[in-house]
Amino acid sequence: MTIQSIALIGTGVMGMGIAQIVAQAGVEVRLFDAKAGAAEQGLAKLTVTLEKLHSKGKITEQQLADTLSRFVILEKIEDVAGVDMVVEAIIENLEIKQSLFRQLESIVSEDTILASNTSSLSVTAIASILKYQGRVAGFHFFNPVPLMKIAEVIAGLATDEQVVVDLLELTHRMGH
Repeated sequence: MTIQSIALIGTGVMGMGIAQIVAQAGVEVRLFDAKAGAAEQGLAKLTVTLEKLHSKGKITEQQLADTLSRFVILEKIEDVAGVDMVVEAIIENLEIKQSLFRQLESIVSEDTILASNTSSLSVTAIASILKYQGRVAGFHFFNPVPLMKIAEVIAGLATDEQVVVDLLELTHRMGH
């Protein structure tokens, strides 16, 4: 599958860095944060960053407009339905991540990839409470995401091989 749309849960520094490179790679990005106003604030900061890149000649006006047009802010988590992939960039807490993934599993289709930007938690443990564990993988980036051209695709014990292939393809499209 070629990933054409993602939902990004958690719009802090890491989440918005991931959102930036995904949108610049031509993928629609739906932004959601449980904290009211956080997605809007994250997108506002990212807009300033992208405008600076434009003013320095790093991206064209068309690239700026195209990238910004790919963002959609979600009011409720249920609006992630229909995306090809969900990436979470939330607190490093196993129970909280499991709770989020359990909620996501009830919203998205069974072939939607669920990825965690975890840097320290077991992908197998995160997926262990889900019905469709094969679609879960780690998708870890380094800060600052747009500058650190490294990403880790981490399979859990149950992760389907095609999920790894799809994430590696997206990683290369993003220039990482």
